[in-house]
Amino acid sequence: MSDCSQWQVYLPDEAATASLGRFLGERMQAGQGLALVGELGSGKTCLARGVGHGLGLNDPDAVCSPTYLLVMEHPGPVPMIHLDAYLPAKTRGFLADGGLDYLNEAPGLVVVEWADRVSNLLPETTLWLRMGMQDTGRKVVISGPIASFRWLDTLPESFS
Repeated sequence: MSDCSQWQVYLPDEAATASLGRFLGERMQAGQGLALVGELGSGKTCLARGVGHGLGLNDPDAVCSPTYLLVMEHPGPVPMIHLDAYLPAKTRGFLADGGLDYLNEAPGLVVVEWADRVSNLLPETTLWLRMGMQDTGRKVVISGPIASFRWLDTLPESFS
């Protein structure tokens, strides 16, 4: 990834994770991607729900993990296309059978959980969040092409 920058954020609890998601959702645009990486329980779906609130989805509280459905579309002013790559063979099959074209032409923000499992298939305008658990919360390392996400310079170091 050329011209890539990196930021770190500390999230003490679920409310802070949702707040980061809201911050991102308020700033990201249709046609961009949000790649979420982390172990089970690291807050990927909670963050995605916060993104839904920031985007102004019609029903942001309906955002849940689409593991067995693969993709869920959430309508709103900027729709959210939520993909889960926890089952990588199933996800790769979906992407190979036209799903990649669908995602690339999606009219909204594409959010991918377990994105590291399909990283070579995501667009360059993807913001990556690597979420890790700590004793007292979560540490999130955010990286992406600065030209697409200049607003990240306003990112607080922590959320509460």
